[in-house]
Amino acid sequence: MPSAFGTSEHWLHRAAEARKMAAGIEDGEAKRAMLAIAENYERIAKRAEARAAGIQIQPGGGLSHDNDP
Repeated sequence: MPSAFGTSEHWLHRAAEARKMAAGIEDGEAKRAMLAIAENYERIAKRAEARAAGIQIQPGGGLSHDNDP
């Protein structure tokens, strides 16, 4: 069983928090950086969801099922 830190819900929650923080940032560069962090958390969430479904993510982003050769 994956830890709470490995769940897609955990990472989506982190992404939402980062977006909320970005909304309060006035500096454009800092805001873009925080939004990039949120996007990265969303990518991690997708990987966690795929992992929970038994799908391996290949380097470069490709997907394969655990039983694929």
